[in-house]
Amino acid sequence: MKYIDVPKFRIRPSPRRFLFDRLLVLLGLGILLYIGIFVNYYLLNSSIPMMLNMLFILGIMMLILLELILCYVKYGNYVYDFYDERVRIGLSDVNEVSYNNISSISYVENFFDRWFRTGTIVMVLKDGKRLKLKYLNNPNQAYLLIQRHVK
Repeated sequence: MKYIDVPKFRIRPSPRRFLFDRLLVLLGLGILLYIGIFVNYYLLNSSIPMMLNMLFILGIMMLILLELILCYVKYGNYVYDFYDERVRIGLSDVNEVSYNNISSISYVENFFDRWFRTGTIVMVLKDGKRLKLKYLNNPNQAYLLIQRHVK
């Protein structure tokens, strides 16, 4: 008889939180791109025509929107499963970590994490690798669960 391995606890990253981080980065890059275009026109002693200006801004906004949609599709179904003896990370590219392989664990929270009520759990493995469980909706419960199993 084969038993189904059911997780004790399942947690997902907050989509609002990882989309917010991605939006900040993309807006910064979009502004830099626009400044680069503006500087090129300025160095040519020319001004950007209004129609071309609107086309640049619209194009940058569409690229940002497309990237946010692709990011949501990629990470929207991401999940962290906590079992009795291991943590399973992801859906398609599954990464499993045994609690015996974790040397230390810490909880990290920044300003935006407090604002979105999320957090990050950092696990240091015995081989020196750092594994981050980012943008967790209920990080305290997951942190306590892992901490109980880490020796």
